[in-house]
Formats: sequence, structure tokens, C-alpha cells
Amino acid sequence: MATRSASGRVLRSASRSRSETPATGNAVVDDTPSSFDGGIKKFARSTETSDSAAVSSASVVKTAETTQTTEIVESTESQKSSTKRKYFEALSYKAGAAPGGPRKKSSSYAPPSKYAHLNGVPDQLNDNMLCMFIGLNPGVATAQAGHCYANPSNFFWRMMYQGGLTSRLCRPQEDVILPAEFNLGTTNIVGRPTASQAELSLEEMDAGVADLERKCRQYRPESVCLVGKAIWESVWRAKHGSKMTKAQFKFGWQDKKENMGVDKKNGYPGARIYVVVSTSGLAATYSMEYKLQLWKELGDWVNKRRAERAEAAKEEGDTKAVKAEDDVVEEASTSTAPAETEESSKSN
Repeated sequence: MATRSASGRVLRSASRSRSETPATGNAVVDDTPSSFDGGIKKFARSTETSDSAAVSSASVVKTAETTQTTEIVESTESQKSSTKRKYFEALSYKAGAAPGGPRKKSSSYAPPSKYAHLNGVPDQLNDNMLCMFIGLNPGVATAQAGHCYANPSNFFWRMMYQGGLTSRLCRPQEDVILPAEFNLGTTNIVGRPTASQAELSLEEMDAGVADLERKCRQYRPESVCLVGKAIWESVWRAKHGSKMTKAQFKFGWQDKKENMGVDKKNGYPGARIYVVVSTSGLAATYSMEYKLQLWKELGDWVNKRRAERAEAAKEEGDTKAVKAEDDVVEEASTSTAPAETEESSKSN
């Protein structure tokens, strides 16, 4: 029951309904949790939720960072594996095959069908050559002429003469006389013609090395001259199964362990390798003076071997002449002995 105080405020009676809370002084407080308590609990729940969200957010960030780190590690490991794989593929290289498997042909590569209308150039080889010259492949002008190094811009014949390998400046049409007159020969690592080196593939160049080895065993030259750096690089890949490094490359004479066509069974030590700059007019990296120096060094060696062969032939000829003279004397003395016996018997 409500009463009005002197101040005019209305107060509740101590007697209350079941829904009211016990009086505290002259005021009554509800028995249900106050909005303040509820607020505290709601705030507590909100804080917990917030903390949970923060933890979840931190977890997401940490997960993202972990994922990113994992991806970086995996990428690094993948790069290492790729490098390692390439290294072992290089070690497992087989002669005539490209390290790491078949290589994609360059955009300049020309299939054999492009120059199918051109014929190759025949080898000019013979037994006991002092030097067998190995070129890259016939150019268009050379293929059309049918003789090696026929392009007017090629310096091969000029270098042969100025280096002292031939006694006169020969024409391309005289390549056929090289074996008989100068004990020299010519061949190529690739037989098919192209307009440039870029139109060949490394695979076909490397595959040509085996044929060069066979020719060396067949004709047994004392040396081979590789006319161009690219040819030596192909020979190296076929022999060692790896790419030649800058430190391993050099012009001039190579180590005897690199000899080509070694045939121990038949007593052939192989042909010593000598490397010169390409004689193509496009090979302008090195000076003409340096190129000529390389050819003169080879020419000096060839002429020394010619002199030694001539001396050996002379000694052999003298030996044969002396032996033939001795045979004549012996035959004469043998034929006169019976005659003397016959005369002796008559006189008796």
C-alpha cells in the first residue's frame, strides 16, 4: 500500500506482493539481478568474446605468417632441388646427348628440309695426314661450289698459306689435292649445309663427334685442327658430358689426354687437338694478327714434321739402297763361285 509523505513523495508500503523484494529502510529493491550486475556480466562476456576474437585474429595472423614462411622455405628448397637436379643431370650426361635432356631448339634453327636442295661437300682425307682440318658445316656458297671454304669472305685458304701450311695460296677447287700434295685433309662436324651456325642444333653438333672419332681411327692423322671455338665445345661435351667452362677453354694445342680417335688396340695414340679461331668473316672478336699467330704456330709444327718425315724417308731410302747394293754384290759373288770351280776342274 502506498502512502504520501510530508514532502509529497509516494512511498511503498512494507507490505508487498510476491514480486517485490524486501524493503531496505523505506525503499524497495527488486529481487531480480540489477541492470548493473547484468551489465557487468554482459561486459564480462563481451570482454571474453573480444579477447577470444583477438586471440583468433592473432592466430590467423600467426597462421598467415607461418604459411608465408613455409612458402618461402618451400620455394627455397625447390630452387635448391632444381639446382641439385641439374647438377646430377649434368653428371649423368651421355656422349652425343644434351645435358639435362633434349634442349629446345633456338628460334633460328633450320630443319634439314630448308636446305635439302643443296648437296654437302665431300671430305678430302687420306692415310697418314699430318693434320685433318675440321670445320663446322658447309655454308650455302660452299655447298653450291662443292668445295670447302668457298665463300669469298672466308679466310681459310689465306690462313693456310700465310701460316705456312701450303706453299702457295690455293683456291677452294684445289681442296682435292690437299692430302696428296700437302698431307692435309678436310672434313666437318656436321655434314648438312646451312646459312649460319645458328641454324644448327647443339644436339646434331655433339652427335657429329662420334663420326669424327671414327675418321681419326680410320685415317690416323697426327693431329686435328678444329676451325672454331664451337667445334671444340661440342667435342668437349661429348667427351666429358658437361659444358666447358671459361677456365677450361683455350686456343692452340690441347692436352694429349684429349686426343681424338685413340685406338690402343692397334697402337694409335690418337690425333692431337689444335684449336683456332673460326675463319668465317663474321668472326670479328679476335684481331687478324692473333688469328694469324695461331695458324703460324700450327704451320711451324706441320713443317717440322714434314722435315722429320723427309729425313726418315731419306734414311730409309739410303738403308734400302745399301741393302740393295749388298744384295747385288752377294748375288754376284754367288754366281761367280761355280764358274771358278768349273774352270778349276778343267785345268786339272
